[in-house]
Amino acid sequence: MTSDVVSLQREIDRIDDELILLLQQRFVNSRQIGVIKRQAGQPPIDGLRVVSQWTRFVNRCIDAGLDAAMSRQLVLAITEQVIAERLANRSESS
Repeated sequence: MTSDVVSLQREIDRIDDELILLLQQRFVNSRQIGVIKRQAGQPPIDGLRVVSQWTRFVNRCIDAGLDAAMSRQLVLAITEQVIAERLANRSESS
């Protein structure tokens, strides 16, 4: 039993490492979008896109059997960080 637990814990650690790398890449892409929008004179945030992404994310999580409340908290944390970075970068370049 102990070796099963250790094996599963190692798998969780590996998955966590992958999640971190995926989040890092997501934020890199988001920052690049912010730069492109700033250069084009577009607003930093597209409210329709935010709502669309929220809905898509939460629905995919629910479809995967994950808790809806946890899914909303996760997408909220990601979205709040993206918005904060975009607004901060917008004000720094002004």
